[in-house]
Amino acid sequence: MSSKNMNTVIPKLPDQDSFLLELQNNNYSMQTVLNYARDLSIFAVFLDANSYSFEKLNKEQVTLYKGYLRNGDHLKDLDKIREKYLRKVDTAQEDTSKGYKGSRTVEVPEGTVLRPVSETESTEFKGKFLEDVYRKVFGSLGVHGKPANVSSRSDTGLDARSVNRMLSAIRSYLKFRIDRDLEVPIPPDAIKLIKADKKKSQVAELEDLVRLIESPVEFEHDHDVGVRNRAMMELLFSTGMRISELINLNLDQINLDGKLFIKGKGKKERFVYMTDRAMDWLDRYLEIRLRHAFILDRETSEDNKDIVDLISDANDRWRYVKTIEEYRKSRYLDKFDSPALFTPLRGTRAKHVNARLSTNYFQECIANYRRRLGILVPTSAHSLRHGFATYLAENGASPAAIQVLLGHESLNTTTRYVHASDKYAQETHKEKHPLK
Repeated sequence: MSSKNMNTVIPKLPDQDSFLLELQNNNYSMQTVLNYARDLSIFAVFLDANSYSFEKLNKEQVTLYKGYLRNGDHLKDLDKIREKYLRKVDTAQEDTSKGYKGSRTVEVPEGTVLRPVSETESTEFKGKFLEDVYRKVFGSLGVHGKPANVSSRSDTGLDARSVNRMLSAIRSYLKFRIDRDLEVPIPPDAIKLIKADKKKSQVAELEDLVRLIESPVEFEHDHDVGVRNRAMMELLFSTGMRISELINLNLDQINLDGKLFIKGKGKKERFVYMTDRAMDWLDRYLEIRLRHAFILDRETSEDNKDIVDLISDANDRWRYVKTIEEYRKSRYLDKFDSPALFTPLRGTRAKHVNARLSTNYFQECIANYRRRLGILVPTSAHSLRHGFATYLAENGASPAAIQVLLGHESLNTTTRYVHASDKYAQETHKEKHPLK
């Protein structure tokens, strides 16, 4: 689908594409660009659906937009636009429920900066980049075509924090227009955020989190999948990583020190640390990963067993971690089918080069484990990150140290993650109250 045809289908704000390209050229992550594209596109859909002109935007319309989001009215309008867009993407792209099948769009690697060598290449690159952005945005918006675990699948509207995030995107866009000496209908400060209640996130009891972490080997019928998922759960709670950071781990980041250098949200880099318990499970999984090093037949992986026999000392603790470290130094890892630490072991995706486990898949696994265990407190991968911070704090860790471990710039952000349990609060009250 050409950029020209794309522009006739998708409502956009004036110079919206230039704003997104500005973000890309200033080395914002691809995810950040997608988030801005999503939020601004939803605002453009609101204006289009109500026949409002951006050039005549006023404060009353901004207030109506807040209600539009709070009531969930945006979902139906997004589905209408999404269906029009996906029908016109490519004649090869028949399956609109998947949104990407048959696409000829070139993926733009995260962090790529636009450095064209000619005007023709510049135009072509911009077109492909923007087409990829909008395909991803409109392939995932609305009610339909969402993964089963996505809350916005319902007809309910957005909460206050989500609305404020989208309003902040409009503010940033208006500031961009001012910097470019472009006209703005209202100043950025006229976009007032709505009052958001401070919501205390509940964290499951430590005993329940431990049950959840240990559950994959009990519930998964496939032994290898159970060990892999258990190792992933152990790493999440051991390090406090985000699920995206876990999924993006590569084999060449593994070492015997149990100290991982990762690139997190907003391309911020930090160290995270594995416990001995997590290292034990990682080592067990790496034996499986080595057997699946090459795409011969992941279902049996018999022909890959030779690679496991190359290990020098079978009596070493964490011998497979040691093997991976040796393979990294010798560059033998470069020959593996995928650089990813966690890969699919079954199904069609397992047979692809550079395969990597998906975030949605693992979120679904965690949700299924929680339901089967009967844990009442909503618990996700992010809840393990919350629990990591909460129980570190209960054991005496300083907020400043937890801030570094979580990768937060602001200590205020960290305090939202450190929730003392009700049980801990009760024990503290009983022990510390001056009038017993």
